[in-house]
Amino acid sequence: MLKGMRLAFFPALLALMCLVAVPATASAADQDQSYGKQAADKFTRGFANTVTGWVEIPKNMVNVSKQQNVAVGLTWGLVKGCLETVGRTVVGAFDLVTFFVPTDEFVHPRYVWKPFEKDTIYGKQQQK
Repeated sequence: MLKGMRLAFFPALLALMCLVAVPATASAADQDQSYGKQAADKFTRGFANTVTGWVEIPKNMVNVSKQQNVAVGLTWGLVKGCLETVGRTVVGAFDLVTFFVPTDEFVHPRYVWKPFEKDTIYGKQQQK
């Protein structure tokens, strides 16, 4: 009986810690949204980035070809796209697994296709 009570205590403690951590990790703009919306947004973002991370390869090949030339786009764009694929997919998987703790976005742009011509950057984005 006591063992069952201890097992039920840990999920409740984890949930309480997540609820307490939300105001500390969420940005000021995100605090206006409800916890449910923040968690759903992070889950959606994580799922989309995990599934579509591979789109970074053609995106970078096209963008580097436009900036430099086709030969550089087919070589450096391919390498850069592979690296960005790993980065976006890992960040997406992390967001997907930890969706219950809303945090600021780490990968910009939020989705690989929006806008397609913008290079992917990681980290906290500066407010303008």
